[in-house]
Formats: sequence, structure tokens, C-alpha cells
Amino acid sequence: MWEKDHKILSELISNNVEIPLIPLPNSSNEVTLTENIDNTSYSIKIKGLPKETFILKADEFPALLNFFKGLQGECKRADYVIFTNIKNKKIAIFLELKSGNPDNKDSINQLKGAFCLYKYLQKVGQIFWGYTNFLMDYEIEFAVIKEIPQKIKLKKQSPNFRRENLVSQIPLDNSNSLEIPKYFLSLKYQQEIYFRTLL
Repeated sequence: MWEKDHKILSELISNNVEIPLIPLPNSSNEVTLTENIDNTSYSIKIKGLPKETFILKADEFPALLNFFKGLQGECKRADYVIFTNIKNKKIAIFLELKSGNPDNKDSINQLKGAFCLYKYLQKVGQIFWGYTNFLMDYEIEFAVIKEIPQKIKLKKQSPNFRRENLVSQIPLDNSNSLEIPKYFLSLKYQQEIYFRTLL
């Protein structure tokens, strides 16, 4: 049940990790997600978010470098996790933002690491809140938005991108896990997108 999941997430997740939505007059919401690298920020605005949405900044969860060796990329985290409920369909979107176009392997490890955080949150809610269905039965989606224009570079970039290169599905890897998707969605050159694009 979404209402119960939302209640537990609100009680569990610190306020500085939850990303607030901006309500709009047309009963939808939007949010601006911002990342900083080398004192330069870049951001993506997501429009048309459903009312029943909870966003958390996953990379605020500390990398367990004093516990794990990190040899397989298990200490990495994607930037955000978006939980939403659309017509009684629960969806969790794991989202990584990139200002450049790095190798997909790093992004894949970040997406997987955020999924592991999701499983950890699931068990915390089930055990400490006593709700056995917490974060159960979610459709899992992985997405990476690459080459997000940085504010200081906006005027230098040409807007004439080939449309077919903007959105693509990329195989995740040879993982045999049935819990994670076989592909992740790759988007490029975006500063504003509609939420439905991530689905």
C-alpha cells in the first residue's frame, strides 16, 4: 500500500536527504535535481511528477569503504531514487546524473549500488517498523542522464542534436538477478524532461 510506504519513508529518511516537490496548479509536480562537480553545478528539471512521489538523494548514504573493499564497485551509489505510485502501480526509478559521457560500467555500478540501498531500506522498514510489505512489489527502472549542460557552458553548446541519439536503452550487463532490469535508459543533453520519459 503506497500510503503506508510513504508514511514509513517520511519517518525513516532524514529531511536533508528527502527532495521536496514543487506543486503546480495543474495537480502535477516538478523538481529540480542538482549536482556539483569541481565547484560547477548542473541540474535537471523533471516535470509532470505524480502527486504520490517521494524522492531521496541516495548518494548521501555513506560509501562503506571502511567495511567493504570496493573491488566490484559495491560502494558506489546513483544520485537519486524516485518512488512513485501511478494508478496503483508502484515504481522505483534509480537515477544517475552526469555532466559528461563516462563509461557505462561506472554508471551501472552506481545504479546497482542504489538498488542495494533500496533493499536495505526495505529490510529496515520491515524489521523496525514491523510492516512486512514495505517497499514490496515495485517495478524497478534504471536511468542515466548524461552530458547535462553546465550553467557556465550553456551558450557554447549547439542545440542541434540528432534526436535519435537523445534516448536509448543500454544492456545492463550479464547479471542473472531477476530483481534488476536487463537494460537502463540513457538520456543525453537534457535540462528539462517530463517524468513519463523515465518510464
